[in-house]
This record gives sequence, structure tokens and C-alpha cells, in this order.
Amino acid sequence: MAKLEITLHEKDGDVTYKQNHITGQKYLDFWELQEKIEKGNLTSVEIITSRIEFIAGLFPNDKLTPEQVLQGLDPWELKETIQRLDDVILGNEESDEKKEL
Repeated sequence: MAKLEITLHEKDGDVTYKQNHITGQKYLDFWELQEKIEKGNLTSVEIITSRIEFIAGLFPNDKLTPEQVLQGLDPWELKETIQRLDDVILGNEESDEKKEL
């Protein structure tokens, strides 16, 4: 089971992108983005754009672009998808896999 999954509605049908490894750098990038957002100098559009760019960057080899994410999600799916992927990065999502240290 992939650690990260995102299913997008594409012209030939739904496509699921998967990523099995999340680097420590992505965790750090997440918190850098959070700090940038919390400073309050960004518009709503800038926040959403930054989040979408971050999500696309989680998947390997440029297989997923920010434009694909925006085109492939319905508006009501966007916030839920961002939150779900954030939870995976932070280790808050329940998983069948045993976590080993």
C-alpha cells in the first residue's frame, strides 16, 4: 500500500498516483510552507497555489503537475485532499502498516 495516494479525474478516466517514500525533506518543506502561511502575508489564492504545488512535488519524477491536481479534483474535493495528504506527511493517518523506529 502506498503511503501517499491521490486520485484525479482525467479525460480517460480516474487515475491514481502513488508514492511509497516520503522524505524527511518533504516533512521539513511542509513546516516551512506552514510558517509562510501562518505569517499571514499570503492571499487565499497564494495559499491554495502553494499547497497544490507542494502536493504535486510529493510525487516522483514530475509525474504529477500542479495543473493536473487543479484540473483533476472537483472544488469540493480540494480541501479534503490537501488535509488528507497533510495528515499522511505528519504521521496522523491511521495505517495498516506497522511503524518501526
